[in-house]
Amino acid sequence: MLVAVVAILCLLTTGCGGDDDLGGRVAIDVTVQVGGETPESGTLVLKPGRGVRSPLIRIPISDGTGSLRAAKGPVPGSYNASFRSGVAGGSIDEQLSKTGREMPSFRAGASAENSQQRNRQAPKAKSEVSVSVPDENPATLTVSFDAA
Repeated sequence: MLVAVVAILCLLTTGCGGDDDLGGRVAIDVTVQVGGETPESGTLVLKPGRGVRSPLIRIPISDGTGSLRAAKGPVPGSYNASFRSGVAGGSIDEQLSKTGREMPSFRAGASAENSQQRNRQAPKAKSEVSVSVPDENPATLTVSFDAA
């Protein structure tokens, strides 16, 4: 009987949710600038600072802005922000045509250079800045990165 009462009190007062209990999350509206310019697309990554109980937050950015609803948003506090730029253009042919290059040949004897190009990953953030997510709902945040 005592165990049942303790269990009910635990559920009512704390939720007993551990890491899954992030009831303090806020919706967020973000504006990103890189080198003073608005990025076309990419992802803003918020890594929680010391003492902030939040998962890693990824916010899709389009035309320099992005947003998340509270269910997926951060909890207020300090974060380290990084930005990963999206790849311009839709298909690989469109991307290469913008640079004046052609699609490399993928025959059996392809060069090591072509192999390395195929295995390249998406561009990574070149800088990281500290930001603070305010205790507002929705929170509004502007993040500026220096030019690469």
